[in-house]
Amino acid sequence: MQAYYEKRQPEYEAIYQKPERQEDLLWLCDALSPHVRRRRVLELACGTGYWTRRMKHDATSIHATDISAQLAEAAVMSCDHASVTGDTLDAFNLPDNLDFDCVVAGFLYSHILIEQRASFLKGLTASLPIDTTLLLYDNKYVPGSSTPISRTTPTGDTYQRRKLKDGSQHEVLKNFPTKKELQTTLQPFCNDVVVLESTYFWFATGKLRG
Repeated sequence: MQAYYEKRQPEYEAIYQKPERQEDLLWLCDALSPHVRRRRVLELACGTGYWTRRMKHDATSIHATDISAQLAEAAVMSCDHASVTGDTLDAFNLPDNLDFDCVVAGFLYSHILIEQRASFLKGLTASLPIDTTLLLYDNKYVPGSSTPISRTTPTGDTYQRRKLKDGSQHEVLKNFPTKKELQTTLQPFCNDVVVLESTYFWFATGKLRG
């Protein structure tokens, strides 16, 4: 997955140019903004910094992280903002006693195996203070707009076959949880869980229980 996204970096943000998704992207930005306002944000899987740039004027500070040093550096450079720092960080192996009051993971949850969702969330509660705001958002599957599902495993995980501009093809894990599945999975780890949906995206909020 890391190698795929590093290779995809030059064309990654093209996905946000799809005409049919523009209204929903504005909806998602509006949903995100009040939750990060005046907060010290830890961003997981920041990628090229598309969402980092959209949070930088609302948040007190953002620490943009990615398992790829190449992408974390690109995200920080794209922001050119004093309040944005960055580093390499594995979202599944977080250090103890992280000092943030908001953790954001955009378009990461869909790349987590169903059987690993609970351990990912448990890792957040173990590393961040109680009542830290958790913000998750990701794609919904929309026929005709989303890349078709190429394979479904016996455990329910779904994969897409993606082609980059250099002609290379990559099989990528891409799960699409329902609203009910999100609520059920998040509630053991978060208080005040709310899941919102538009046509193309979902947005989930909660307070980590610790």
